[in-house]
Amino acid sequence: MTYFPQVNGTLTLGENISDNGGLRIAYNAYREWVKEHGAEPRLPGLQEYTPWQMFWLSNANVWCAKNHMKFDEEAIKKDDHSPFLFRINGPFSNMKDFSDDFRCPLGSNMNPVKKCLLW
Repeated sequence: MTYFPQVNGTLTLGENISDNGGLRIAYNAYREWVKEHGAEPRLPGLQEYTPWQMFWLSNANVWCAKNHMKFDEEAIKKDDHSPFLFRINGPFSNMKDFSDDFRCPLGSNMNPVKKCLLW
């Protein structure tokens, strides 16, 4: 796992709330879209994933980046956004839909017993 210095939760709070809320809205909108239009064709090599799992993989892919550690340390001090890793794992682990879709065991990192339900 990548090391990150301590993130200032007070500084990142607003964006963390936005990440959680935006992800929940996007997931619910996608579920409604699939209800109306049907599931999309499965991509070659990714047929074992459900449409819901593909939603999560696609969203996580948005945050894929290779950052230089020096940049990360500076960004953490000044940026009101959490590092990319936390912008994936934080909101995903707060959503029961994610843990249901991937069957994460209760109490695991991605399915904590206590979730932070924002809305």
